[in-house]
Amino acid sequence: MTPKYKQVSDTIKKMTPDGICPENSQLPTEAELSDFFHVSRQTVRLALALLAEQGMIHKKQGSGSRVAPANPDKCRHNIAVVISYTNEYIYPSILQDIQTVLSQNDYSCQIFATQNKISLETETLQQVLSQPFAGLLVEGVKTALPNPNLTFYRHLKKIEIPFVFLHGRYTELEDAVCVTDDNYMGGYQLTRYLISKGHTCIGGIFNSDDIQGRQRYYGYITALQDAGLPVPDDKLLWFSTEDRNSILEDDDLTLLSYFVKTRLPGCTALVVYNDEIAYRILFLLKKSGYEIPGSMSVVSFDNSYYCGLSSVPITSLSHEDKKTGIVAANLLLRMLKGEEAKPVTLPWKLIERKSS
Repeated sequence: MTPKYKQVSDTIKKMTPDGICPENSQLPTEAELSDFFHVSRQTVRLALALLAEQGMIHKKQGSGSRVAPANPDKCRHNIAVVISYTNEYIYPSILQDIQTVLSQNDYSCQIFATQNKISLETETLQQVLSQPFAGLLVEGVKTALPNPNLTFYRHLKKIEIPFVFLHGRYTELEDAVCVTDDNYMGGYQLTRYLISKGHTCIGGIFNSDDIQGRQRYYGYITALQDAGLPVPDDKLLWFSTEDRNSILEDDDLTLLSYFVKTRLPGCTALVVYNDEIAYRILFLLKKSGYEIPGSMSVVSFDNSYYCGLSSVPITSLSHEDKKTGIVAANLLLRMLKGEEAKPVTLPWKLIERKSS
């Protein structure tokens, strides 16, 4: 049941500023509102505090509450898009899809990049909360790890600013709406595909601090177990966001080279977390004398431009039929209209190429 103070705040909202209380008008006193709604003064105070947090009213000690000026262009039609990266890998197309959907519905967006760093997520959410945004599309930071920024998301929910997660949500926010890939099934699908090709020793490379990596790994080990094959712990590599940055930004292949030279021997196939890592693994494999796919098959996720750039085109999973950005933006629009929105899991489609 909706709390009484929330019922009061919802009713006052209908009175402002398009209703009977125009902009900058004085609201009735707490005592008058208490009598009008037949609730306690404390309930009224909670309702007014909520409206003040939402920017609907201004409260001033000794002067009561006034209706805040409406600013639909700045608040009601501006969306914050908080994402890990903006100009590389899969992100430009996701952002383009989001901007297209939002603009078609008369919304603008402001883009923030966290670099998948908790500290930058903190700064970004503080900035978002200090400005009037109608809603947020958010890619969480290191979603497999405990996160100190959950308070911000709970505050957004409290002040009724809707948000939708992309790719993965924090497990602590159980009722948060999220658009994610079916990562468990993706890991399972790729591993079963390699098993069907006759491979019995299949290694893996997975991200350790994002929930996607954990889910893909879970699908991978389940497929091995279902086929009666052991999980090759010594043939696995886990990498962090910081490792990823060293590999991609500093071109430091030390970690991947060590894995190829010391842990991969004995394997005939490899499931890789995504294309940007698979691209570099294929380079190192060829450099180390592997024939692709003769002595090593490699499969990956995302079906990105790396698949075509590689000297051996990469077999990869794709979800082109239902793009994350489009689905997430439309879900947020539903929430902004007060409609129900439920989490969406996007299926994968295998795009087979020469690497397997």
